[in-house]
Amino acid sequence: MEDHVRTPCYRDAIRKNPSNFRGKVVMDVGCGSGILSLFAAQAGALKVYAIEASGAAEIARTLVKANRYDHIVEVI
Repeated sequence: MEDHVRTPCYRDAIRKNPSNFRGKVVMDVGCGSGILSLFAAQAGALKVYAIEASGAAEIARTLVKANRYDHIVEVI
């Protein structure tokens, strides 16, 4: 989230290509904070599996719930 160069580029790429996400199932491997998973959910993904093996998974769960996407994004 502190990556002020790449994060907006990823966000824009996802938002400008909603047909790649709308109604689709997405897997975000190594999701970290889950920011890209949230972008995919905002773009209309049917389901997002956010995979994270580190303690960052708890941060991702918190952010997903706080943004009310816990019905779409599942952090594993």
